[in-house]
This record gives sequence, C-alpha cells and structure tokens, in this order.
Amino acid sequence: MAEEIRKIDIDEIEKHLLNLKFTPSSIIFEKIKQNYISEIGKGRVILKLKASSDIGLGHLSRMITLGWILKDTKADVIFAINDFEYAKEKLNKEGFRFEINRFDSDETFVDYLIEKYKPDVVVVDEKKAYNISDIKRWQKFARFVSIDFIGKDYELCDKIIIPNAHFEPEKYPNFNNIVWGWDWVLINKEVFKLKPKSVIPQKINTIVITTGGSDPSGMLFKFLEWLEGCKREVLVLIGDAFKHKYRLKNMNLSNNFKILPYHPSKLLEGDIAFVTFGVTVYELIYLNIPFICAGHTEENKTGCKILKKRCKLIINDN
Repeated sequence: MAEEIRKIDIDEIEKHLLNLKFTPSSIIFEKIKQNYISEIGKGRVILKLKASSDIGLGHLSRMITLGWILKDTKADVIFAINDFEYAKEKLNKEGFRFEINRFDSDETFVDYLIEKYKPDVVVVDEKKAYNISDIKRWQKFARFVSIDFIGKDYELCDKIIIPNAHFEPEKYPNFNNIVWGWDWVLINKEVFKLKPKSVIPQKINTIVITTGGSDPSGMLFKFLEWLEGCKREVLVLIGDAFKHKYRLKNMNLSNNFKILPYHPSKLLEGDIAFVTFGVTVYELIYLNIPFICAGHTEENKTGCKILKKRCKLIINDN
C-alpha cells in the first residue's frame, strides 16, 4: 500500500479535496467532558498508565487530558506511572501528583496505591490484561475502569471506555459495560484550546508531517520517502521524545522541508497532514484538517481502514 500512496501526487490530492464537503467535527469537547465527569466522578481517582520512547506518549497525553477534566471538577487526581523521565517532567509541569512503580509487578503497585490513597476509582490505560481475580480484589475498595483495552473476562470491569470512533462493538456481544465513540475521544488538551478550521482547503501549499511523541517505528522516514521531490512547503514536526534525531539530522532534505519542534498549533498551518495512526489522528479530525494516515502495526492499519469509512477527512491509508 505504501507504493500506492507514493503514486498519488499532491495535484491529485488537491482534486480529491475539491470534492469534499465541509462538515463540522464530530468531536465536541463539552460532551466529552460531561461524559467522563459522569462516569468517573469527582472523588479520588488513580490514573495508571505507561509511557516510554518505545511505547509512545499517546497514553500519557490523553490521560493528562482526562486528569485536566477531572481536576477542573475538584477531583483528587493521582497519576501512577513507570519510571520515565519525560512523563515525570510533564506531570510536574502540569501540576499533578504522581507515584512511580518501584515494585516487581503492576499488581503489587495497584495494591499499594489502593492501600495508600483509598481511591474511589482506579483508571488504567495500558495494553495489559490484568487477572480478573486481582480486579475483583481491587473492586472491594474502588471501581475499576479500563481505558482502550479489553482483556479476558473484562465484562466484569465496572466500565470499559474506548476513547475512539474506530471500535468494533460487534466483536464483544456479551459486554454490557463498554462505551465508545466520538463523545469519548481524548486528545491533547492543548488541541482542545485551538479553533478548528472552518473550510476544506482548495489548494495545498503546506504539508504537515507528525508521527507522535516518540515515533517508535520510524514512520517519519517512510513519509519523507513518499514526499521525495515534493515542491510544497513541508513542516516536519518532531515530538519531545523522538527516537531518531541522529538519523534525521544526517538526512539531506530540500530547503522546503522544515524541521520544527512539535506544537499542536503547528498542525493548523498545514493544508493536509501525513500522520501515523493514533491519538493525533483524532486531533486532526477535531481541527478539520484532511490527512493521509499510516499504521505501523496491523491493529493500527485495521483501525485506520475502519475510521476511514466514518470520517471523510482521511484521504488515503495504508
């Protein structure tokens, strides 16, 4: 599929954009905010996640948004994280309390958090299947909410929140505790502060490339390959934990390719974006920016194809 995208020049993409009818974004912050406040409440909340250069920063970004929503209601929010310097610096900057996992297992860490903080709710945003016997033990003291992950026997969780619109509910016919869709999407809180675009571009003068905070798989270089010879302005936005800075520094890019530190406001400078599948896809949907999407895993590729059927802003996918 990569070769198929390379054959599509920017002129052809412009023709495609002319056929797109503008519709306001389906992502509405106030609806999202009220849903999470209603579901999680205003008490003491543990937000547990993992982030790293290999895992990426998407879990951290959206949980900070959730923390921001809950904190605004005077909830007592405590983050629970692995020992990752960027996450610690980010949470300190945002003014959140946090605990670092110093234990041999995640389960022991959760036991410690429940005993120390006596939370009303434990929210976990991790690609990890906890044993249902552990979850039942924790539920004696707090509600257990899973974000974006469904493990074996998770129909016993108090709630499963899927913060996206590419979910396939038909795969889980026996689950009555799942909520999902546009009204549950969590994106970078700084994006929610921006004003979305109100028109579809007629011409493409500027292209934005963004591959997340760390780009574990090096998808940026695939995008640069696809855009080889492009004469438009290309803004290459580099995340805080980008793993491949040395390789990028040694590339001989044309003068129209500008390497910039990532900031959400830079997305609005693009008439179209090249993006890896993940949280940033929903940020672009919120901002009404058309994009070409690539998934670096089979799960992401499938999600991208499903979302393409539900969102006109995706020009192509792989």
